[in-house]
Amino acid sequence: HVGTKLRRCTMDNGRSNRRSSSEWKVVVLLISIAVISYGVTATLSAAHVDNNNHPAIDTNAKDQQQQHRRLAAIDKVDDTTTPQQTSTVSLTSKFNEKRSFLDPSWKEWGDALVQFETLVSPAELDFTISRRLPWEQDESPDKCEEILLLMPEYFARNGHGSQLNSYVLAAMMATYLGKAMLILDAPQKNTKYPNGSMFGCPVDAFKDKKEFDQFTGNNHKHLEMKEDFPMGMSRLLQHSTLLSRGCAMPACSSFTYDSWEAIRKAQREHFLNGLPPREVNCEDGDRTQRVIPLGGEEVRQFFEAQVKPMILDETKRSEAYRWIIRLGANAHEAQTFIKLTKEADIWDFVSALMARSGIIKFQPWIARDVAQFIRQTDLPLNSGYDAIHVRRGDKLETESRQEVVAYWHSQGYDRVGQFPTNYIPFRHYLRLWDSTDCDSYWNGFQTQATTRLVYVATDDPTTVKEEIAKLPKGSDGTTIVAGCKKVKFIFAPVSEDSAFHINEGGGKVDCYVRYKRNIRAIADLMVLTKSDTFVGEFVSNWGRIIRLNRLVLNDSPLVGERKESSGKWLKKRSFDEDIEPPAFIRDFRVAFGDLISPPPGW
Repeated sequence: HVGTKLRRCTMDNGRSNRRSSSEWKVVVLLISIAVISYGVTATLSAAHVDNNNHPAIDTNAKDQQQQHRRLAAIDKVDDTTTPQQTSTVSLTSKFNEKRSFLDPSWKEWGDALVQFETLVSPAELDFTISRRLPWEQDESPDKCEEILLLMPEYFARNGHGSQLNSYVLAAMMATYLGKAMLILDAPQKNTKYPNGSMFGCPVDAFKDKKEFDQFTGNNHKHLEMKEDFPMGMSRLLQHSTLLSRGCAMPACSSFTYDSWEAIRKAQREHFLNGLPPREVNCEDGDRTQRVIPLGGEEVRQFFEAQVKPMILDETKRSEAYRWIIRLGANAHEAQTFIKLTKEADIWDFVSALMARSGIIKFQPWIARDVAQFIRQTDLPLNSGYDAIHVRRGDKLETESRQEVVAYWHSQGYDRVGQFPTNYIPFRHYLRLWDSTDCDSYWNGFQTQATTRLVYVATDDPTTVKEEIAKLPKGSDGTTIVAGCKKVKFIFAPVSEDSAFHINEGGGKVDCYVRYKRNIRAIADLMVLTKSDTFVGEFVSNWGRIIRLNRLVLNDSPLVGERKESSGKWLKKRSFDEDIEPPAFIRDFRVAFGDLISPPPGW
């Protein structure tokens, strides 16, 4: 199992030939006892559910328990609570020691910088997938006959979360449709971003490092770039061979980027008329490649209109089985998946599998600079911490507007003009700990002197810091939260650049300045995802990306079956809680808005 050190027992052939039948009977008996013991352990392991009826993971239970089940509990919801109050139900972790940003077990496996390449700990990734994928076993050209060509440039005007979700959604569709997925980044003449990428340019992108170091101007676009340095989205992500299958970009003799772009733009009319997306047949020697070019918007349209109904169609079990294998599942997991009937269970299974498969993996220069940025914060990387995401900015006028209005109405304000602020106060996020017992949650078996660290990622740090300053303080200067005088808030280092989002300022922003914004954002995203407890919402794309990467597959053979017993940690809320869930979620507390997360990448 991924994240677990596997020890293989090998047997010398000469010895094995001399074993008596009685010896083999003893071996079989011992194996049977072990299997039965495992089944009993899995059955008796109880877990609590989050707001989506999925258990949270106890990531620091005893070593032997870590290999089977991660446990947590949810605060009971009073039947008289309002919808607004219900949306702030918190998950209470029931473990004594906390996770840390860095996975200590990985020190025995590989390069420490790898811990900054993914949003999940590298020890939780499945590195055995290539052994199971048919196209990894041979050089058959058939693996490249069907291609989904993702063109990210049009979506480049959006922020990180939107672009990453678009990538995830395209990956999910490509694997379901049995297609290789390739990324076609726009060449310099077809992009509005100087130096070729919406994610800016690291020092590695420049041809002459000495020239870069000595540059004193205010726009790095005048410096010469390396001709072969990745453009567009490829400057941020390492595209997985699980998706690309190692296929080369289709030649299509007379096609240019403009040709593909014209077809991408025309796809919208196909979807509006209920037609499948347009395919292009590319002749490559004695074979024909069928290519579907899609941008981020077209990916969403295609998924909603055509792919999503197919995924949820219970009559397409064989297609679902093959799909989940292509996405990295083993045969047992695929059998479990095709038995799922609830939409939320399907999406959570797929999300957990995509996280384990390492679909999102950042380029080495991103990992290097993110590591450097995070180490400049006050966040200790080898001990536990919690995290809160407070997204304001442009969201206050768009997606979050409805939630802000609902919040102030719930506080007794009838008219918009009466609202004290145009955002949801920071103290509302802290209410998620109001029912938490200080001693058992914040400290476990540690001493009362321990301070709990809470990392705050926000595009409005000045206001949030002012809100924190108004909260009651303990004698040692820490902030009192839910009666605990043990909370220290940590923010990212102050930047000279007042903007927080890579899409602010458009293509006019200096590429190196944009790159530093990029690093700051990915660092925040990584810290939030790897925290013990995360407080956020699904209104923002970040919340959805974070949730996906906090999901872990349930390895119990009893998924979908009724539990034989409920452990002492289980607090029943509904009939469904007696059913073994397909995935666990690390402690995720919804501050406001919908409690149900949409499909991965949506």
